[in-house]
Amino acid sequence: MNFISPGLLKAFFILFAYVCTLHISTGQDSTHVKKDSIAQTDIIEVVFKKHYEKQSIKIKKNQKVYFTLFPAVGYTPATSLAGVLAANVVFFTGDPKTTYASVMATSAAYTANKQFVFPIRSNIWLKNNSWNLIGDWRFMKYPQNTYGLGGATEKTDANLIDYSYIRFYQSALRNVYSKLYVGGGVNFDYFYNIKENWNGSEPSDFDTYGVGTGSSSISEGFNLQCLWDNRKNTINPEKGSYVNFVYRFYPSFMGNTTPWASIYADFRKYINLPSKGKNILGFWLFYWGAPQGTAPYLLLPSNGWDTYTNTARGYVQGRFRSINMLYSEVEYRYRITKNGLLGGVFFVNAATYSEPGDGKYKYVYPAIGTGLRVKLNKDSNTNLLIDFAFGLKQSNGFYLDVGEIF
Repeated sequence: MNFISPGLLKAFFILFAYVCTLHISTGQDSTHVKKDSIAQTDIIEVVFKKHYEKQSIKIKKNQKVYFTLFPAVGYTPATSLAGVLAANVVFFTGDPKTTYASVMATSAAYTANKQFVFPIRSNIWLKNNSWNLIGDWRFMKYPQNTYGLGGATEKTDANLIDYSYIRFYQSALRNVYSKLYVGGGVNFDYFYNIKENWNGSEPSDFDTYGVGTGSSSISEGFNLQCLWDNRKNTINPEKGSYVNFVYRFYPSFMGNTTPWASIYADFRKYINLPSKGKNILGFWLFYWGAPQGTAPYLLLPSNGWDTYTNTARGYVQGRFRSINMLYSEVEYRYRITKNGLLGGVFFVNAATYSEPGDGKYKYVYPAIGTGLRVKLNKDSNTNLLIDFAFGLKQSNGFYLDVGEIF
């Protein structure tokens, strides 16, 4: 039997630490990280058993860049096991005292269900928070079950639809007052190589719905957006509030087969509980609807298909789909260790979906869960997320990711 020598094992951990979490910084310490009286730590310091030297590059005085790279095995009910390369870059375009931290993040993955996902999401704050640039770019090869429309569907209604998908959403918002931003941008959604594997005796809801059910579907349009955001750290908010309203419209002159529009309204609030402690109680309310025109089937509101694919832990992504979706969640985040290395969460969520035909909300689907947080990067306050949740109809899910759910 062969054994790994302690020296080789130590070398592996050192290499893993440098590859997984690189800190690149200049200037003074970040104001949103270093205020604890007890020294904070992350997984690298635990691996090394001592404080490590940070690699640094010169950018400008008082400006920083923090880079986290995390190769891992991921899991969600929609993907099963997945090889994941998650990364984020946190930086400041101005003085951290007057400019929020900007974030660019990705989590490229290949899954046991033969899905490939490569998203790039950006939330960039220009100097003194004068502009907020928001991007959501994706390429996906994504076979996935859908279950029809409304809340009365069952797992036996599963209909496998295979497709490739390109998304390009980009918005620019101007500060108009205090933490209020107004602006707009462009939306582009392209589904192609769409293939349905349906063996039912009756036509599927995908076929019956009748829009975007061919081999391809293109939606091109614009958006108007209004945002209030006074969170200092968008990766792991510790206090503040977030209100985001987006109206997307797809006019016929842009080449859309049928003109349509959607509304996306997102409210989040974070408070310290207890008031002078580090534990956080977070609230999330969310509405997503396509009330104007007829949206393509694959762009209809669906759980787990919000911007950050985080709604309705406890149910497989795409389990419910409809014209309108209402969602709420409460999560309590607490420290397990005073040095910030380990934390935990408890959460409860619930969703309801309008029924086809009468548009009424007849069914509510709650879920409850708990999870562990492991600090990957104390400077950007980035956590490894490990959650498990239970829902109705024998639904449950295990989730492994980087960053907070909301």
